[in-house]
Amino acid sequence: MNATVQKSGTRLMRGTGITNTRWQLLSELFALEKRVTVSELARHMGLTRQAVQRLADDMARDGLVEFAENLGDARAMHLLLTEAGKAKYHDALEREWQWTNVIAADFDAEQIAHAVALLEAITQKMQIEH
Repeated sequence: MNATVQKSGTRLMRGTGITNTRWQLLSELFALEKRVTVSELARHMGLTRQAVQRLADDMARDGLVEFAENLGDARAMHLLLTEAGKAKYHDALEREWQWTNVIAADFDAEQIAHAVALLEAITQKMQIEH
């Protein structure tokens, strides 16, 4: 299912300049609503600092994020969404909501509630067993 979701996300964002990893980084920065360093973001996302740094550098060149001074540690800059990054995030979110609504239209509220409960239970079990 994860592979199907990834492929669907790629198709959904085609032509926007947003890949699955860019979408993930934009979403994380937006959700955190605070200044974070690349290292903090990498830990939060479960990725290596180097991978997030490369992605952030690419996205900074495209104007989606920017680096800002970190008064606590001059070597570890904060990573912030730019206005263009926020706009790209909202555009991608709108596309995702439209797609999700089309998918969900074939299921009733009870089926969705059962699926959510099952996924939450699986997630909790995986976190305990990990």
